[in-house]
Amino acid sequence: MTHAASVMSPTEVNPVIWAAEVRRNFFPLELSVDRSQPFEASVQLGNFSRCKVAQVRAGAHSASMSGEDCRHLGQRYIKVLWQERGHGHLDMGARAVDLPAGHWTVYEASRSYALRMEGDTTFTAMVCDTGGHDGLASLAQRVAGRAMPTEGGAAVALAALAAMRGEGSRVAPQSQAGVADFVTSLLAQEIQHVDSSNGAARKRAQDALLREAQDYVRQNLDRNDLSPDQIAAAIHVSRRTLYHAFELAGETPQAMVQRLRLERCRDVLSHAGGQGPSITQLALEFGFSDPAYFTRVFRQRFGSTPSKYRAQALAH
Repeated sequence: MTHAASVMSPTEVNPVIWAAEVRRNFFPLELSVDRSQPFEASVQLGNFSRCKVAQVRAGAHSASMSGEDCRHLGQRYIKVLWQERGHGHLDMGARAVDLPAGHWTVYEASRSYALRMEGDTTFTAMVCDTGGHDGLASLAQRVAGRAMPTEGGAAVALAALAAMRGEGSRVAPQSQAGVADFVTSLLAQEIQHVDSSNGAARKRAQDALLREAQDYVRQNLDRNDLSPDQIAAAIHVSRRTLYHAFELAGETPQAMVQRLRLERCRDVLSHAGGQGPSITQLALEFGFSDPAYFTRVFRQRFGSTPSKYRAQALAH
């Protein structure tokens, strides 16, 4: 372990000793490496207020926290990881994220997880106890395990930590605490921005899916086999995705199909005049196998039976 200001080149180390020093000086992780080949690593450390920061350059290795290890911590910790070079993979129970170079993620370090670094990597990790950073902890729950580009506030935060490591003990304790607060505030705002942007992007994607589904249904209203499964297959999404998008819109796929069919029937009744199809023919043409049921749902939607609606249209 080193506190040198310059970026150190990895050197061959004893993985057992290296793992013990990481546990003692940074965080009580379980570290493992492939011992069939030499392992090279270097670490730069910094302690800032309630946060610990480490820049690591190392070969392939894995780090994990078991449930037993987490219980021994005694408090909650949030970890921020910036992948600067190489590729990482994070598993947290049902959640998993690939972390390519140029991306960062945030997660609760006091819950079980496993982090695998593939090949030679460089990354910066910051661990903060949540006692002074409740805002970061609460926001982290919304993006936990999500890979985000290291840009904007996240890039500024990383640069600030690098500058702090470079200055080391020359920075007054009050300034160290100020920088730690600045960094965590930046990250909290960046998380909020990313979460808001992702929410808007998801809304646009769901709206586009709904439009595509509605366009398909309008073009196939006369099909008797027009079902949610068939709609999902036609627009290349899963049945679950289709239902989720419609649930957010406050409608089911079946309700949309019926609504669009009824609206088409109303249009036909409004414009066909006396030469249009009979009510029974109209019902059968647009997927209503029971004319009586068609009459009932038409009246529920438009306040009039199909026959009366046609008569009113002719009168005008």
